[in-house]
Amino acid sequence: MRPHTALIAGLVVLVPLHSTARAATIIVPDNVPTIQAALNAATPGDIVSVKDTPGPYFEKVAFPSSGTPGNHITLQAHPGHSPILDGTGVNGDNMVLIDTKSWVKIIGFEIRNNLNVNDGSGVRVLGSGTNIEIRNNRIHDMRGDHAMGITVYGTAATSIANLIIDGNEIYDCEPAQSEALTLNGNVELFEVTNNIVRDVNNIGIDFIGGETELQPDPTKVARNGVCRGNQVYRARSSYGGGFAGGIYVDGGRDIIIERNIVSESDLGLEIGAENDGILVTGIVVRDNILFRNDKAGLAFGGFDASVGRVKNSSFLNNTVYQNDVLGEGLGELWIQFAEDNIIRNNIFHSTSQNVLLYSENGNVNNALNYNLWFTDAGPANATFVWQGTIYNSFAAYQAGSGQDASSLFANPQFVDAGAADFHVVATSPAVNTGDPGFVPGPGETDIDAAPRVSGGRVDIGADEVTCGNGMIDAGETCDDGDQIDCDGCDSNCTPSGLCGNGIVCAPEQCDDGNTTPGDCCSATCGFEAASSPCSDDDLCTRNDACNGTGACLGSTTPEPVCRSAGRSTISIKNTIPDDRDMLSWSWSQGAQTDLVDFGNPLATTGYTFCAYDQSANPQPLMRLSIPAGGVCAGRPCWSANTSGYKYNDRNRLRGLSTIRTKAGVSGKARLSLRGKGTHLPDITLPVTSAVTVQLRNDTGECWGAVYSSFTKNDGTQFKAR
Repeated sequence: MRPHTALIAGLVVLVPLHSTARAATIIVPDNVPTIQAALNAATPGDIVSVKDTPGPYFEKVAFPSSGTPGNHITLQAHPGHSPILDGTGVNGDNMVLIDTKSWVKIIGFEIRNNLNVNDGSGVRVLGSGTNIEIRNNRIHDMRGDHAMGITVYGTAATSIANLIIDGNEIYDCEPAQSEALTLNGNVELFEVTNNIVRDVNNIGIDFIGGETELQPDPTKVARNGVCRGNQVYRARSSYGGGFAGGIYVDGGRDIIIERNIVSESDLGLEIGAENDGILVTGIVVRDNILFRNDKAGLAFGGFDASVGRVKNSSFLNNTVYQNDVLGEGLGELWIQFAEDNIIRNNIFHSTSQNVLLYSENGNVNNALNYNLWFTDAGPANATFVWQGTIYNSFAAYQAGSGQDASSLFANPQFVDAGAADFHVVATSPAVNTGDPGFVPGPGETDIDAAPRVSGGRVDIGADEVTCGNGMIDAGETCDDGDQIDCDGCDSNCTPSGLCGNGIVCAPEQCDDGNTTPGDCCSATCGFEAASSPCSDDDLCTRNDACNGTGACLGSTTPEPVCRSAGRSTISIKNTIPDDRDMLSWSWSQGAQTDLVDFGNPLATTGYTFCAYDQSANPQPLMRLSIPAGGVCAGRPCWSANTSGYKYNDRNRLRGLSTIRTKAGVSGKARLSLRGKGTHLPDITLPVTSAVTVQLRNDTGECWGAVYSSFTKNDGTQFKAR
């Protein structure tokens, strides 16, 4: 059959009547004056090629036709040109609309100034369709309400499938209360890759299901896709207290989220389900870097008992660094209403407030192991809140929660975290210490697209050190091409027998990864003698000493030298539910205490509250640690006055709401502390012996009282004076 012709502004364009006809290139403005006119003329296989001269195109355009399998209709920048699509003064909600079309592409445009919008987008895909590509566009200044960058709404019974959104930059937009880049409803088999989203007033990238006003079938959610290699910065919500995720799954399922970087957003990366009855499953979050976000780094679970759940998902090999910048107490990992999820091989490094993990009672059957945790203040000052119980040290958390049995507490040794370089050096404790049963997923790599396993075991965190490739890379001092220890070059690419490299090779007796004495492994990697002083990082123990085989052990008995009070009262309530738990302790008419005895809790001196039974084998009944400095509810936790210091935390994230200290001569010194709620550690009541209570600080000072008789002592309350 002979093709017929159409005359467009002097250009003869072959309009194919079957798939073997020759495609045309329609050049704007050479052949037609407007982009819409070119799209109206385009048929399957055609390219609409747009120059950037004479200037911006003040248009809002729509694809009127679909391509056919293998024959896209392509709207693209002319080679060597950067065309601008500008919405200033132009009516319409969307700059580019693709409504129930297939086999179309848009590539290489600057799309800007969609102004005074109420629900509009830079590029919007609606209805159903297949094989749609949105690549390498810059979208900015979408202004108004729900003024979004790229929006894909699968509203039909037939899905939007085989979708590619790659290499776009979305910035300076106002998507609230929607999202900058979103896939919502019946959308499947997608790739959202290598995009940059920054400076938007709500969620950066979102994958949604369960909004039945958009897709009536709640089973048809964003699914079976990948979110890879994207960067999100400064995605912060302008409403509701600010809980925008840089990357968010809200009701989607079976999605791989890998090798993304998120910073300076409300939340780094969140997996949730805002709609009742929606179960989010099959999400794999791996090999991402989440750093310096405002309220939490990695979060998952429905936000309330009344909404959906996250189940049977995995969080693997992520690096989560110094999030919760605003000091909300949600830490690096925030678990909400979620069950049966796996959290392994991740690095969690806290801010100076030392909160690493926060979860309450919605956390059910989630399993953590082979992670690396770290706070600069040390394991005894690390805060973990597990199922509503607060643990003030890593050891207490492991023992009380039963989690992270094979995990580490150590400095991950980043190359330069201050410059956002979260590669780890070859001697990092993260190297070759991940889950020994780990098998990379199909096509999985580390953050740099390098092999996910290089060595005997997977590394913890997003970076995989390439020790064992036979080349001396940055941070390595040797590389003999294998991962065998003690053969001259160890599996972390340091010389065998080098004390402090974390690998024991004869004649070493121990190697704890440092050459610092006083930790029961000497500077020459021998066991320090039994009874040598050390610190077990627990202020409720004393007389800490090495046992001669590398362990530091302390006595759990109270401190014998402790300032006493003329009057002291204590009240502890342990209830079900835990939100009515209470602690009140006052110490007054006390022994002389000078201001200097309180140290400097504003910066360097932490405090620990210890309560002991006085049985034949005394054991701490309760521990509460309050580190120096820190931010509580957006303000410094500690403040000073002329006679002492005050601690205030209205959120009671470490269990305590207040500490008050006042210096004075004998009979005039006073201290008190108050706590309430789910973050107080549980205490077994009634007590069966006298009780000693002590408040200690990091400088060795102690204030205490002994209660040998009680005014109340039953299964829920203990009171004494």
